Amino acid sequence: MIRQVRVELRRSNAPVVAVLLIAVGVLGTASMYDFWQGQWLRLGYVHASNVFLLMPLALAGGAVLGRRDRRTRAGELMNSTGRPRWQRALPAMTALGVAAAAAHLLVVAASAAVVASGGAYLGVRGFAGPLIDVLVLVGAAWVGVAVGRLWSSPLLPPLLAAAGLVAQEGTAMLGGPAGSRLTNASLMISWPPDTPWETLSDRLLLSRLALGVGLVLAGLLLTAGRSWPLRAGAAASLAAGVAGLLLISAPGPAGIWQLDQSARRYVCADGTPQVCVTAINAHLLPQITPEARRGLDALAKLPNAPTRAVELRLDTIGSNDSEQWHRPKPAPDTVQFLLEVDPDSGRVADVAERIALGGGTGWSGCGRSGDDIAPAIAAAWLLDAETVRLWDSWTGYRYADEQQDEIRAGVRQLRALPAPEQLRRVTALRDAAARCEPDLMPALTGRAAP
Repeated sequence: MIRQVRVELRRSNAPVVAVLLIAVGVLGTASMYDFWQGQWLRLGYVHASNVFLLMPLALAGGAVLGRRDRRTRAGELMNSTGRPRWQRALPAMTALGVAAAAAHLLVVAASAAVVASGGAYLGVRGFAGPLIDVLVLVGAAWVGVAVGRLWSSPLLPPLLAAAGLVAQEGTAMLGGPAGSRLTNASLMISWPPDTPWETLSDRLLLSRLALGVGLVLAGLLLTAGRSWPLRAGAAASLAAGVAGLLLISAPGPAGIWQLDQSARRYVCADGTPQVCVTAINAHLLPQITPEARRGLDALAKLPNAPTRAVELRLDTIGSNDSEQWHRPKPAPDTVQFLLEVDPDSGRVADVAERIALGGGTGWSGCGRSGDDIAPAIAAAWLLDAETVRLWDSWTGYRYADEQQDEIRAGVRQLRALPAPEQLRRVTALRDAAARCEPDLMPALTGRAAP
């Protein structure tokens, strides 16, 4: 059996299918590098979405192999042997399955090595999605083999690939914007993870497992024989797999994502003051710690200053709403900072500046403040700087001339006051921000009520 599989690996189209799957997988993963760089769980989203294209490709590759015996009329010769039909078909199907599985796992392993090379988090759970998707690809290839043995037209492989894409996208479109379970038909995940510690949910993984098992059984039964009971069993297996894909997972982000508590736990740097980040971002801790402590040292100029800095994290999956990041309240004596990586430079947005904003109240649980200038003036004063850069999640650092000029002017006016008055006004701004007051500039100009 092993020797036969080796022969099939050489003489069949299995190597070509493997190369195509690797090429498409690498292109899909590389094109999303800015999204997942250094993030293992976000990489899982990319791999899972790649299957949208890989599954039809495996289906078409199986059809090419299935056409071989029919096209060369080797079926009559094979049927004259005493072995069961499934035994005769098994070597070629095994070779194709090994090629499809190895191709997908090779792309996963290579991208995991990229993540690991930077010392980033690699959770065991992150491997569950790619392993289940291997079953989907192998099953699709085997169904393609079975269909190719039934119909040897040269149009079959491209038609099967097109049908695989149309079936996914067309059915998902029928689900409509409201998001019925028909949207689950597409293996392209519509909602990307909103936080780096979100992982594919148990329900989504189970739905893909059902599809993979259904495809594998359908391919085996269709290839095993031509009797109607076997064909009925194959149809039932395929229908059950598709039903599992549609019905097990709930539509929308709540059905796709769940928190990975291992990735979300805090990891703290040695020494004091304490600086902590989530485990998924622990590889950034050496870069973040000096800046976070610089921000804490700046806040120490104020009375009752925090003594600990932690990365802001959510208690639930994200809702793709920027306001959600401003709602969680910090623990006592703790200042929170939002950790975002600049996709252009690969560096974290200045943590010291983000900690010092508003005297440590940038993420104090009050929601999004409409006043950016006053907190930035307070941060620049605390950090002994002329200005601070305002970071935006969509555009990165913003260097709007009018904002920078206004911040610089405010800092100069503040420093022109006696030192005790400077401290009093920045403290007043911090306290007003902590009370969730929307207008903070009066605290710096002295117009606020005492």
